[in-house]
Amino acid sequence: MNTPPFWLWFLTNEHILRNIHTLSEKGREELLYWFSKHLDYYSPNISFRIIIPPLDQDLPILSFGASAEPEVRVLLVKLLETAPKLPNWIITASITSLADLDPNYFEKEYCLNGFCCKPSHIKFWALLNDPITDQFIFGIHLDIPTNDKDPDLVYETVVIILKDTLGDEKYERHIEDIIIQNQLPDDEEILELKELKLYLEGYKS
Repeated sequence: MNTPPFWLWFLTNEHILRNIHTLSEKGREELLYWFSKHLDYYSPNISFRIIIPPLDQDLPILSFGASAEPEVRVLLVKLLETAPKLPNWIITASITSLADLDPNYFEKEYCLNGFCCKPSHIKFWALLNDPITDQFIFGIHLDIPTNDKDPDLVYETVVIILKDTLGDEKYERHIEDIIIQNQLPDDEEILELKELKLYLEGYKS
């Protein structure tokens, strides 16, 4: 996945950001102006917050937020996936469950690099529950043709939808992986994606 120009600017200037308290007021304003501009070039709908503790007491935190629009959430996930691994920063985002916020969520279409899918197109079943981590590997089937699509692109789109359905924290806590399959199994309980939250809440290890 290509690194957005935003991160290239950030890598060049992150040491100045970490020492922003040492800059003049004009210097701070100019630095944050260009930070904001480069983020706007990537997406004007992604917000940010920077916390720089004084005197190196803690690591600085860069956090992002996004609106409820699926297209913006896709951009935010891609931004996080391409974030540089820097020992001097905590880079994070707060991605809550869109299914809780939008009654029409399951009929909204996600489009990523030419592949489009609605949450309502997704069915799932449990392939495995790890007794050590208590995490699931889910089988996934889409009610739309995917044979002519890049499997990695289909996988990435489904993961984004699952994270938006559950919220990032709940996804990471409960799901180890997904396996996308072209055929529905005959011997498994097949559920609609809108049932996933209730399924996880009702599961007892």
